[in-house]
Amino acid sequence: MELKDQILQTKERKKGFLNAMPEDTRKQIGIYTKLDKVAKRFWIIIVASLIISGAVYLVSCFVATQENRFVVHAILAGLWVVAGIVLAFRIRALAAQGKKAVDLGAPDYVEELNAINSKLAGLEKAEKQRLIAEKEEAKAKARAEAAQRKADEAQQRQQAVVQGTTPQQPVNPPLNTPDNPPERQ
Repeated sequence: MELKDQILQTKERKKGFLNAMPEDTRKQIGIYTKLDKVAKRFWIIIVASLIISGAVYLVSCFVATQENRFVVHAILAGLWVVAGIVLAFRIRALAAQGKKAVDLGAPDYVEELNAINSKLAGLEKAEKQRLIAEKEEAKAKARAEAAQRKADEAQQRQQAVVQGTTPQQPVNPPLNTPDNPPERQ
């Protein structure tokens, strides 16, 4: 529960930090946060351009009736992919420029926000790892209990077989005396 409390405290700290700053700075920080997300997720644009270019290629190949339609449409699809990649990197560059501009306008606020966000990300990662460890521990405990039950059942079956098929052994084995030498194998 300690990690959950720390996460909640950090979120409250972030909320209080954002509410305490002036309105124009808060807008700048909001833009900074959005630009940071865009800069981190620009790969989605590249993947989308690959998917769309594949769909465009397939549709155009089936619709066209020319002899060399596959080559022409492959070139068009390739251009679509290149355009998507260029667009993605351009968006990332613009986001980086916007982040830098906001950072220059409110450096103390940006540093504090980044510190809070990194602490929050670390706490959330630790909480996730703790939950995974708890699940693994529960699975291991369940496997151990299942193995113990199987061992108990096997032992009961073995005892039932031994009691049901073999005659009773004498309780005290014969002692080694001069009249009764030990059996040699």
